[in-house]
Amino acid sequence: MKLSASRRYREVLKVFSRHGLSHVLEGAGLRKARNRATTGVHLRQAFEELGTTFIKFGQILSTRHDLLPEKITAELEKLQTGVSPLPFESIRGVLEEELKEISRHFRHIEEEPLASASIGQVHKAVTIEGTETVVKVRRPGITEQVELDLKILSRLSHRLVHFPGIEETRQIEDLYYEFAGTMRAELDFLREAENISQISRNFEDWPDVIIPFTDPERTTSRVLTMEYMEGLRFGEFREKHEEDPGFQKTRKEIAELSAEVLFKMIFEDGFFHADVHQGNFLLNENHELIVLDFGMVGSIDQQTRQKLMNIALAFSSNDAELLTDALLDITIEPVQGTDIDALISDIKRLLYRTSGRVLEDISLGEVLGKIFTLLRRYHLRLPPTSALLFKTLIMAEGTARAIDPGFELHNTIEKQGKRWMKERYRPDYVSRDMWRYAKLWKDIGTETPLMIKRMMRKGMSVGVEPKGWENIVAHFHMMVNRIAVTLLLASFIIALSLLLSVFRPDEGYQLLSWFLWGLFFLSLVLGTSLIISILSSRHKFKHKKR
Repeated sequence: MKLSASRRYREVLKVFSRHGLSHVLEGAGLRKARNRATTGVHLRQAFEELGTTFIKFGQILSTRHDLLPEKITAELEKLQTGVSPLPFESIRGVLEEELKEISRHFRHIEEEPLASASIGQVHKAVTIEGTETVVKVRRPGITEQVELDLKILSRLSHRLVHFPGIEETRQIEDLYYEFAGTMRAELDFLREAENISQISRNFEDWPDVIIPFTDPERTTSRVLTMEYMEGLRFGEFREKHEEDPGFQKTRKEIAELSAEVLFKMIFEDGFFHADVHQGNFLLNENHELIVLDFGMVGSIDQQTRQKLMNIALAFSSNDAELLTDALLDITIEPVQGTDIDALISDIKRLLYRTSGRVLEDISLGEVLGKIFTLLRRYHLRLPPTSALLFKTLIMAEGTARAIDPGFELHNTIEKQGKRWMKERYRPDYVSRDMWRYAKLWKDIGTETPLMIKRMMRKGMSVGVEPKGWENIVAHFHMMVNRIAVTLLLASFIIALSLLLSVFRPDEGYQLLSWFLWGLFFLSLVLGTSLIISILSSRHKFKHKKR
């Protein structure tokens, strides 16, 4: 039976009231709560009763250690989306609506589902051509239910400010808007098919990674048909091969591969799988990694990837100052008034406690949880995408340790970090960055005098008539240009130094090596002449002043 909006509102209010959480909807503070210490438990139970949308929103909230107290996030992490399967007749009805005559597409569809989730149900099938596939079917009525719940959550997000430890509603509102977009995308199986195609292209050159192909003729917004993949989950694979000779080496390689796959998605492609739990990774008999379920993905731009890379490298190198700078660089809150020295001291203590333990006993989730606690203490906030990324990394570490309990994420980060640095200072990357900075400083040099003129025309009065203003602008323009040239030369010299330190030309590339060295010495000559010019102008200014 279709649930009306008013009836659903009453149901949500009833559930929250039963758990002593009516203050969330009423905005009356915590006075009506039964027990403040068990707020997280009651919130988790309420979300579980209210179903799919609330459960998934709670799972997203569980990633926001920088916004919510640890007691609440720890409880929300227990939320599970497993649901009882629907009768096959309901699934058949959706298939007939979307594909018309089922017999034209499939020889056989197994009525017993392979998996049952909150949004879709998966059945094994054989196409009319004889290909083994899996068919993922969206649950009837789930779209209407989700849209209705999203409206309620929109109001609810305004009230979550009254939870202990949440200081600004705006952060929860931003989180809701991102969640709503992700939820709607997850409902559209055509979007998931596009995600699969994109990630499949990104891993074309990785023979050990398999992404199932999709069947576009049998895929709609409510039905997704994919290649059937046979394999074992990491835990199952470990139990089966525990006694095999050479398994110790094999499982380390598999754990490393699973981490490298995620690092490539995040730091190279900027398009990543955001639900990397154990059920979405399989291993076949050839030890090839099969990646499944691309309904939830994330994307990040190049600048954010660079910031995250800096955090990863600073953490792996145990550098407190560098880690502090990297964290401040990625937060979205202004850092004015933040006690940077105290923050560095706290991070030093955290890294010291971590470095004194065996790596096998160190959980990335534990370390990140402590970092998030520090961010909350110093009123620093993370963008929603970054929080999702950190949650994904924690899940990836847990997945890798399912097959290799001794998996050390530090080693993988260090190994990948060296490769990232080499990639970062490739000649094409360096030249692209230099061109970007050159354009930026050119724009600054051109626009600054015009901006000052506009400010003066709009009524900036200093009590005198600014005669001879054009000369001042000309001198200022020359000064800005000199700063731009200085910065460009410094960037060029640093870039060439880094490039030459890692560049080892093979036979046949000596000409390129001589060219780079020539550019380096030319930059030094130009830099020296610029310094002489600056000192000379300073001397002339002092002489003129006398």
